[in-house]
Amino acid sequence: MSRTTRIKRCADVGVRSSKSRWFVHSILFLPKAGSFLRQLSAQSNRPGVYEYPAVLSRKHCTDIASATPSGDCLNEKKQLKKPYWKIVLTKLLIITWIVCGLVSGASAQNTTSLNGTWSFRTDPNGRGESAGWFRPDYTAAEWDSLPVPGNWDLRNEYAHYAGKGWYRKTLSIPANLKGKTMRLCFEAVYHDSKVWLNGQLLGTNNSGYLPFEFDVTSLLNYGGPNTIVVCADNTFRRGAIWNWGGIRRPVTLEATEAVRIVRQHITPIVDLAKRTAVVGVKVLLQNHGTTPETVQGEVSLSAPNGYQKKLPFTATVPPKQTQEVVISTNLTSKQVHLWHFDDPFLYTSAVTIRTDKPVIDRFGVRKVEVDNRNYAFRLNGEPIRPMGFNLVPDDRTTGNTLPLWRIKEDIDKLKELGANMARLTHLPLPKEALDYLDERGIMTFAEIPLWGFDVLADKDKPTTTEWLERMIARDFNHPAIIGWSVGNEIGDYPGTMNYVELATQLARKLDPNRLAVMVSHTAQRKPDAIQFSDVGLINKYGKNLGQLADQIHTQHPDKVLFYTEYGYGQLQENLDADVDAKAMVDSIRNRPYLIGGSLWTFNDYRSSYVGTKESTENRPWGVVDVFRQPKKAWYSFRRETAPVRSMAVTNVTSNGATVVFSPRRVLDLPAYTLNGYRLVWKVLDRNGRFAQGGFTNLPAIRPGDNPVQQTVQWSNGAATSDAVQIALVSPLNYAVYDTTLYFSKPKSPAVLAATSGRTEQNDIRPNSAVIRVTFAPVPTATGYKLRYGTDNLSNETAPTANPYIDIPKLTFDKTYQVALVAVNPAGESEPTAVRSVKTEQDSYVPPAIQYVEPADRGFFVGYATQVDDYLFQIQYTTKSGDYANAPILQSDTKGVLFISNLTNGQPYFFRLRRLKHNNYQTAWSEERTVTPDGGQLPTAPQVQGVIRQPTEAIVCFEPVKKATGYVLEYRPVSSAGTTTDAWTKVSINVAQSGYYHLSGLAKNTPYQFRMAALNANGQSDFSPVIDAHYYAEVRRN
Repeated sequence: MSRTTRIKRCADVGVRSSKSRWFVHSILFLPKAGSFLRQLSAQSNRPGVYEYPAVLSRKHCTDIASATPSGDCLNEKKQLKKPYWKIVLTKLLIITWIVCGLVSGASAQNTTSLNGTWSFRTDPNGRGESAGWFRPDYTAAEWDSLPVPGNWDLRNEYAHYAGKGWYRKTLSIPANLKGKTMRLCFEAVYHDSKVWLNGQLLGTNNSGYLPFEFDVTSLLNYGGPNTIVVCADNTFRRGAIWNWGGIRRPVTLEATEAVRIVRQHITPIVDLAKRTAVVGVKVLLQNHGTTPETVQGEVSLSAPNGYQKKLPFTATVPPKQTQEVVISTNLTSKQVHLWHFDDPFLYTSAVTIRTDKPVIDRFGVRKVEVDNRNYAFRLNGEPIRPMGFNLVPDDRTTGNTLPLWRIKEDIDKLKELGANMARLTHLPLPKEALDYLDERGIMTFAEIPLWGFDVLADKDKPTTTEWLERMIARDFNHPAIIGWSVGNEIGDYPGTMNYVELATQLARKLDPNRLAVMVSHTAQRKPDAIQFSDVGLINKYGKNLGQLADQIHTQHPDKVLFYTEYGYGQLQENLDADVDAKAMVDSIRNRPYLIGGSLWTFNDYRSSYVGTKESTENRPWGVVDVFRQPKKAWYSFRRETAPVRSMAVTNVTSNGATVVFSPRRVLDLPAYTLNGYRLVWKVLDRNGRFAQGGFTNLPAIRPGDNPVQQTVQWSNGAATSDAVQIALVSPLNYAVYDTTLYFSKPKSPAVLAATSGRTEQNDIRPNSAVIRVTFAPVPTATGYKLRYGTDNLSNETAPTANPYIDIPKLTFDKTYQVALVAVNPAGESEPTAVRSVKTEQDSYVPPAIQYVEPADRGFFVGYATQVDDYLFQIQYTTKSGDYANAPILQSDTKGVLFISNLTNGQPYFFRLRRLKHNNYQTAWSEERTVTPDGGQLPTAPQVQGVIRQPTEAIVCFEPVKKATGYVLEYRPVSSAGTTTDAWTKVSINVAQSGYYHLSGLAKNTPYQFRMAALNANGQSDFSPVIDAHYYAEVRRN
C-alpha cells in the first residue's frame, strides 16, 4: 500500500450477516493530506507531553479522512479555492444491512417507534429456531407480554432466567413509504441476538451495549402486516454485574430518501496561547439508490454565545456507495468558549441536505494534556487533580434499560459528590447518558466490556476490535470522553501484552485526538501492559493504597497515575453503612504522580458473583444502595471529594454566622480552581418551611490559597427558626458541600408497627429474640433510636439512618417496653407513646421494607432478606386494611418484588411477609401505599422559596422523583402590585438539584415565580406562585 493511500475497516463490523460472514466497509481515502488534518493527528513536540484536543457529540464510523480542508479553513490557505468543500470518495461494499450506532434518525423523514408491548417467551431448551418461532405464521397465543425497552429479569417469574428469550411484534407499514430507504434500528439488545423480518433472517449482533441496524427496504410488506422477531440471549456475563436480558433500549423503523446523512464527525483543535480554535466537520453521505445523485447541503454551526456560521457544500454520491465531505472553519478568541467540568459549554452543528430534517450534534471545545515528565494533568492549560466514582449503570427497578430519569439522577448525584473525572463504567453508555455527561461536566474514559482473565484479550480475536471500533465510531463527538479504554484488569491473561499494544494503536488511529488507555491491576509488575497506555490507570484495594501506588510508580516512573478503582471492601446495604473515607483518601494524597482517583463504587448493584455479601443479591460496594438512597458513607466521601478541604461555621448568633473555607492544598485530592461558586443559606421555620435566605458570589479559590472567610446573616433571630442550611453551590447549581445548624429538636416520629420474634428459622438460642420497630421519618431528624427495657426505658439503641430499628439479643417470652425518639444536634424529640411488645419464640419478624417505587401498571417493593428466607408473599388491595379477599403474589426473588397488571393512577395498599422452610410464616409487615405511575404526569415541584439579590435570584426547590427537567417561569410585579407582563420561561436541564441561579433581573423590582416538572409523559401543573422581593421576603399566593 502506498504511503498516501489507506484502506480502513469501518467501525461497524460487529454485526454478522445472515450468511455468517463478516462484512467490512472498505474506505479508500484520497492521497492529499493537508495541514489541517496533519494538525489533527500531530502530537506535541515536547517530550513526554501528549495533547488531546476536544472532540464532541454523536455517533460515528470511520476515522478522520486525510484530506485538505477548504472554505473557511485553517489559516485561509491561498491554495484552497471555492467551492467551500472538499469531497473524499469512499468505496463501500453495500450489504443488506448497515450497522447502527452510526446514526440515530439521520436524515429521517419518517421515524416510527417500535417501543411498547411485545410478545415474549423463554426458550430454556433452545428449540425456538428449529420450531420456527420466527415465522410470521407461527401462533404465539400462549406467549407472555413484556415491555420494550425492558429486561425480563425485572419480572418475578424470569428474575433468574439466563438463556434465550424471544420477542415478536407485528406492525403495518403505510404503502406511501414504498420507495423510501427503510432501516430497522436497535439501540441495544442484551447480549447476543438474532433478528428476523417476515421470516427472513436479517443478521446477528454480538454486543449488548452498542446499536445495530438492518436495511429492510426490500423485505417489508408495504400496506400490510410485518412481523419482527428477535431472539436475545443473556448467557454472556461480564464480571460481577448482572446479565440483564432483553431488548433493553429503544427500537425504531427509519425511512429516508435514497441519499442520506449517515453521520458527521466534528474535531476542534484549540490554540490556548491565542485562545482560538479550528473546527473540522466531516460529513458522511450514503446513496442507497441505483443512480448517482448530486445533493446540496449545509453545515450550520451555532452556540449560546451568539456564534453562527453556515458552511455550504455540494456532493455527487455514486450509487451504492458513500461519499465524505470535509469542511473546516476558524473560531476567533471572541467565539471560543472552552468546555470545562464546571462550565460545560456546548456548540451545535446541524447538517442538512435537500429539505430533510437536520442531523444535529453538539460538541465542546477543550484541550486535555497529559504531562508525564512533570506529572501534570491539564484541562485547558490548568493543572487539575480530579476525583470521581465508578457507576454500575443499572438498578433493581429499571434493570439496565437506563431511562432518562435514571441517567440524570445518577449523574446529578455524582456531581453533588464532587465527581469530575472517572473511568465511569466498564461498558459503553447510551447516547442520552453521554449527552448528559457532556452537559453536566464529567470527564470519562469510555471502555469496552473486557475484564479479567479473558480469552478475548487476544490480538487474534476479532470481537474486541469490533467492539472498540463500534464504540469509537458511535461516541466520537462527546467532549466528556477524554480517552478510550481497551480493557480492565486483563493483565493475567497470556496474550494481554500483544493485545493492548495493538488495541491502543488502533484507538489512536481511529481517534488521534484522545487518550488510548487500559486499566491495570498488575502494574506493580514490569513489564505490564500499562506501558502502552497514555495514562497509568490502576486498580487496587486495601488499607495500603498509597504504598501500592508507590510500588507502581517505581516500576513505571514515566507515567502519570490515576486510580480508576480503589476501595477497602464491600460495605453493607443498610443506610448506616460507613467507612473511614478520610483515611482512605488521605492514603493516596500528596503524591505528585498520582493525579486523582475514582472510588469503587457509587452504587450497590445486583450480582450473583462469588463473595456477594448480602442475601438480597445486592453487592454493597456503593455509597448509595441499589435504590440510590444515600448511606452514611455518602456523607463521609462527600466531605473528602468536595472541592474545598473544609467549610467551618463559627461565631453562630441568633442573626448570623461566619463561614470559613479552607482551600485544598496543591497536591491534595481533589485540587482545582473554583470559579463561579456561591455560598447559599436557607433559614427554616419551626414547621420546616423556608423562611428566608441569602447568597454571596465567592471569589476564585485556588489550591494553596489562604482560608476564605464569609459572613452570613439572617433576620428575626434563631429563636423563631428550626434550622439554617448552609451550602457551597457550584456554577452548575450542585450543593457540593453543606452543613445544617439546628436550633430546635426534631418532632416526634410516627411508629408504623412493632413486631417481635426470630429472624432466622433455626436460631432458637435463648437470647436470639428481636423486636423490630418501623416508623415514618421526620424532616429535621438526623437519626432515630429506641429506648427499651422490661421494667423501664433504661436501654437505648445507637442512632440509625434506616426507617426501622431492630433490638437484637433479647429473651424470648418476655414483654418489653419500647419508645422511639428522633435526634439531631439540637437534642432529642419527645418519645413516642410507650408500646408493650412480647417476644414470641414461634414468631418471625416480617421483612423490613426498604423502598417502594411506582412503575407502569405496577410497583416494586425492595426489602431486606435473611440468608434462610424461602419465599416472599405480598398482598395488595385498593382499600386500606381490606385484605379479606385480596390476592397474594408469591415469589422466591431476593431483595425486590414486582406487582404487575395494575391500573395506573389508582392508589394501592399492600403488606409483605416471608416464608421459611417447613411453612413457617412471618407476621405481615405494616401497610404501605403506592400509585402506579405509567403514563402519568409528574407532581408539581415544591418551591421552597426564592432568594433575591438586586439583579439575581436563586430558586430553592424540592426535586421531583423521576423528573427529567423543570420549567421555571417568572415575571415582574409593578409598584401597584399588578402583573401585566407575560411569563418569561426558562428550561432547567437537571433532574435532582435543588437550586437554580437566575440573573438579569431588574433592580428593586419584585417578581413572581412558579415551576413545573417534566418527565417522559409531559409537564406537571405549575407550583403555587411565589412573590419574591430583594432579600427573599417570601409570600405564597
